[in-house]
Amino acid sequence: MIRTSKAKFKQQGKRWIANYLFFFFIIPVLIYLNIFYDDLKETTFIDEKFVLYEPSSGKLGEFSLGGFVVILIFLFGARFLYPDLKRKGLLNSIIIGTIIFLIGFHYFMFSDYRGVHEEKGLVSSNWKGERQIIPYDEIESVYLEPYVHYASLSNTSDEMRFVWEVTFYPSHQKEVVYRFSMLTKTGLEETIAIKKLALEHDVPFNVGEMNQETLELFNFDLEYEGLEKERYYELFQLRYDK
Repeated sequence: MIRTSKAKFKQQGKRWIANYLFFFFIIPVLIYLNIFYDDLKETTFIDEKFVLYEPSSGKLGEFSLGGFVVILIFLFGARFLYPDLKRKGLLNSIIIGTIIFLIGFHYFMFSDYRGVHEEKGLVSSNWKGERQIIPYDEIESVYLEPYVHYASLSNTSDEMRFVWEVTFYPSHQKEVVYRFSMLTKTGLEETIAIKKLALEHDVPFNVGEMNQETLELFNFDLEYEGLEKERYYELFQLRYDK
């Protein structure tokens, strides 16, 4: 770079500085802000007696946690990594507009959450801050359903995997469903904690049967994750042969 012309050196130097700022400042800051938001939300609403916690608005809530960060990374990447890109003013306006929308969206979604509490039961709060609690004595039963998620043909990153749902059936309200989209130790332990709470509060806990395909995929995922089979066989009421 030094042996080139002064103009070329200046141009290349700006590009390297832009690349450095993007990878070592912009991306870390965006990731940190997302983690900070999650931690602030959790410390504000969630105590140690929640055995399960997630956004109450489903896909919209999940997207709010990380989706906008990914979008901003792509926008900033286009701005910093491609200095010769035309219509930079338009791109700058899009970035600023996205940031403003991101701040407003996260502000309104701050009180959006739901979870399973050891003492209170099913707790949920919408984006308006309206809280609802379904105590255990109003839950008639809990149903654990294991099944196979088949890969979507339109999504090349999707794959067939073992998944399960835990459905709570309140006596006078619509059922509440928690979905576990991937076999992990955390998800399995949360389900075990739910089963324990149901039994402690005399709520029937029923488990759906696995067909052969579901069982094979369950075993494969357990081995892939290096998890203890006997413990999780007991959860899904399967016979374990050593």
